[in-house]
Amino acid sequence: MPKAVKVLLWIGAFLACAGVGAYVAAHTDPFPPGVDDPGANSAGPVSTEVPSGGVVVLIDTRTSHDLYVGGRCAISWRIELGLGAADGAVDGSGVAIAKSELRCDEPTAQVQADELQLSATGTIVDGELHFRVDETGRSPVGAQELTGFAKTIPTLRFELPAHEGATASFDVDVPDRDRGTYGAVGTVTVSSVPVS
Repeated sequence: MPKAVKVLLWIGAFLACAGVGAYVAAHTDPFPPGVDDPGANSAGPVSTEVPSGGVVVLIDTRTSHDLYVGGRCAISWRIELGLGAADGAVDGSGVAIAKSELRCDEPTAQVQADELQLSATGTIVDGELHFRVDETGRSPVGAQELTGFAKTIPTLRFELPAHEGATASFDVDVPDRDRGTYGAVGTVTVSSVPVS
């Protein structure tokens, strides 16, 4: 058999193996049932009920990850928070629900979270509400957050008047340390201020 034909056969065999490996990797759950993802939080559901004297805050945001190589992944979220206030301190909890499908320029085998559990802390001083949020869990269990939510929203310090209908907007970019960028853009609204 001529040497050139042998080389072509070997190249064909390597390409076939690479294709099979890529297919298996794309259709395999890296964390099957019974195997926990060490990077995932697994907190239970969080109530968004508002304690007496608190406020309901709604946040609509679109978060994204612009990769240096490989395009962009983005998703839209609706966040609802119930914040209790006492002696000027604010704390509470809530949930972020995905409002859209994950959109990525390149195919991904990773599972995107569609719900994030959140905690919130802050203050109300002179009629101004100041607060921040942190992720406390996500679902489905073992899912990843492939856009910029986890890298942007917890870095923000929201500030707006503490009265019903008050709004504020935000637009932030954070480097991903690999020459890419995480981003979040959206609005914050105080939807109600219960009578204490």
